[in-house]
Amino acid sequence: MEHRKPKDRLKATRFSRGGIFLAILVTTCGGAAGGSRPAVSPRPRLFFTAESIRQFRQRIARNEDVRQAWVKMRERADRMLEDELVSREYSEGGSGQHGNYNRPSGHIARMGPTLGLAYRMTGDKRYADKLRQALLHYGTFSRWAGDAGHDPPWHSELNTARFCFGYAVGYDCIYDFLSETERKTIARSMVKLGICPTLNDWVLGEKRIHALDSMGHNWWSVCVSMAGLAALSLVDDEPQAQGWVERVSDSFLEWFYYSGNILQNKSTNFDAEGAFYESVNYADYALSEYLLFRLAYSNTYPDSEPPEIGLLEKVGDFFIDTCYPTSASMLSANFGDSKLTTDGAETVRLLGANGYEADEYRWYLGRTNPGLDDPVALVCCRPEVTAAIPEDLPRSAIYSDIGWAVMRSSWADDATMLAVKCGFAWNHAHPDSGSFILFHAGKPLIIDSGNCSYSRREYTSYYRQSKAHNVILHDGRAQNPEDCGGGDRAVATSGHLHNLLDLAGFRYVLADATGPTSWKFSRNYRHFMWIDDVILIVDDVRAHEAGKLEWLLHYAESAEKRGRDLLISNGPAQVLVRPLFPENTTLAEKKGLKDHDPDTDVVYLALSPEEPAREMKFVTAVLPIPQSGQQSLPRIERLTHRDAIGVRIHGDKTVTDVYLNLRADGRKMHRNSCNTIDGWETDAYLFAITRPLDGESSNPDEAQRYFVACGSYLRRDGMVVLDSLSKVYTVFTSGKPEMEVALEGQPVIRASLRAAAEPRGVKLNGQATDAVYDESRKTLTLFLDSR
Repeated sequence: MEHRKPKDRLKATRFSRGGIFLAILVTTCGGAAGGSRPAVSPRPRLFFTAESIRQFRQRIARNEDVRQAWVKMRERADRMLEDELVSREYSEGGSGQHGNYNRPSGHIARMGPTLGLAYRMTGDKRYADKLRQALLHYGTFSRWAGDAGHDPPWHSELNTARFCFGYAVGYDCIYDFLSETERKTIARSMVKLGICPTLNDWVLGEKRIHALDSMGHNWWSVCVSMAGLAALSLVDDEPQAQGWVERVSDSFLEWFYYSGNILQNKSTNFDAEGAFYESVNYADYALSEYLLFRLAYSNTYPDSEPPEIGLLEKVGDFFIDTCYPTSASMLSANFGDSKLTTDGAETVRLLGANGYEADEYRWYLGRTNPGLDDPVALVCCRPEVTAAIPEDLPRSAIYSDIGWAVMRSSWADDATMLAVKCGFAWNHAHPDSGSFILFHAGKPLIIDSGNCSYSRREYTSYYRQSKAHNVILHDGRAQNPEDCGGGDRAVATSGHLHNLLDLAGFRYVLADATGPTSWKFSRNYRHFMWIDDVILIVDDVRAHEAGKLEWLLHYAESAEKRGRDLLISNGPAQVLVRPLFPENTTLAEKKGLKDHDPDTDVVYLALSPEEPAREMKFVTAVLPIPQSGQQSLPRIERLTHRDAIGVRIHGDKTVTDVYLNLRADGRKMHRNSCNTIDGWETDAYLFAITRPLDGESSNPDEAQRYFVACGSYLRRDGMVVLDSLSKVYTVFTSGKPEMEVALEGQPVIRASLRAAAEPRGVKLNGQATDAVYDESRKTLTLFLDSR
């Protein structure tokens, strides 16, 4: 990755109270006292600096796409000259959290950068004059925020942030056009209506009412970033501006590393690997607003560095990992309040502008939105730069802290992608622990129900209920309805994902949804095994009492019953869903609501055992149908043994046996879960053996690949295949000159694995490693220490 190396932070930097007017506002809004004064760039300095405009002109001259984008941008600016400003009467006549402020805040947020860039590029005073009129007009409002009657009262919200953005960029761009009196008037409006209400609500201790985890966590970043941007535009004009900027900049280190709240059931903001818990949509919103502030900060103070935030090295990867490239577009995993078409392009563009770059980021922008229609991106983000996706990009990713995992067959367009979620539920993160979605052949097939306008009652009554997701219900419930509705109490114990393995055509992840469903279930485990061309889902559930269990399936377009199978289709894309265990089930159609369209009913499916049950093992095969239609689907058999169930998958060249050890489901808590299954001695919860079509099933050395989940030993006829004192999760190849091992478990593991001959080399979790080969036992001993 071509990330910028972080520089040493100037920890001694403090800001002085230099300024020329507005001293009366010192009593209106507190701020940090100033110290030494850093060097400040001349105006315009936020985004459309003299140097960035010079480079933009050069790109226009050599790149036709950029030239055309600039032509369209100026045409948009010309149309804005005829815009009617939104009246104060309309704007202040609304009610509720946002009132009627969306229209005026959106208007100035568009005018500021568009007219500002047009003026800086052409010198045409018509653009500056129109922008001046807007800045003076919207500054006559009594407030820039709705009034929802909160107790205590709120004075700022997302509209305030949009006003701050438009004013900051507009003021910065036409500063030389404004008279001294106009500057004072506009600056006073920014402080009175935008900066002080926001900082007093969200940051400054004298009047603050919000914490880092208020309003779903993204509001803090959006509101505070834009107040900081407005303060940057006033440095040298407002005595407290530098102190406000410093306070905003330094506070973001705390926001990025906010670790949750036990007593009020609040989630951490970011996974340690850079994912934001509130969805792809809100990750882009929260991050892009901060990155705008950070970029403007660096441009304003060229000799100073904003705080070093290590997570910025990783946050862009979340958008890469959750994207699904098709031949027609780019889709994304839409868990929570997001959309299939949502992307993180704005964040990824601004990461590059702030110095965090990677080839996969450039590829992503080329496939989503390089920013040719965004004034700031057009000038600052070099949107014409694209690249091919790196060949070594991982096909699987897990974000354990927030409970997301993604696995894909390849990075090619229209491949197959499985996304799993089992984490926190509150606000924009829905009660969907254990849910999954599947993309195949360029289409979503097994889907999330999505969401709708937050003001609609269906948002809480349907979309934010477990029934809207691909989970298992007990008597119509999974997670408590209060998690995301009826009070939004969230979960005290969130779900978790564990032990992602991806090796040699075998992918695995464990979803533990027991915590958030514990009022219904004492066990709620879902195992995803993607074995070559077959996805197996193994559910192990145990409720507190007998009831109706329903295995839910939400699909995109159509579902057709074919014997035991369900054929799910979305245009030419198709997948078969085959229930294997329990043997006898009933299929019911349920009424749901369409994604982002609560006025349209859709059907989803529920598979249930014929009788009420307290405990059940569901085993379901999902078979993506090849696009060519020429390749035959794998043949699948049900297997049953004493205290075990399983499946046999017949592929083109291999056979894979998969077994679930029923003695390992907690019923033998104080003794090891020892079992003998089809001649295999083991204590594993799950295990799988892949051999050639003509291979002898009783000969361990005929196997090409082994998988073990939660097992300490696997052996046959005295031959050890796995030996580990602790129970481990592993996939390993056997019988090849180069042996590959994926191994998860406790921090310190010593494991011996079967190898009929000493391999030339060994890779453990993707890295070459030393191992000790025992010729007499035909085992290779590995030592893993991840302390």
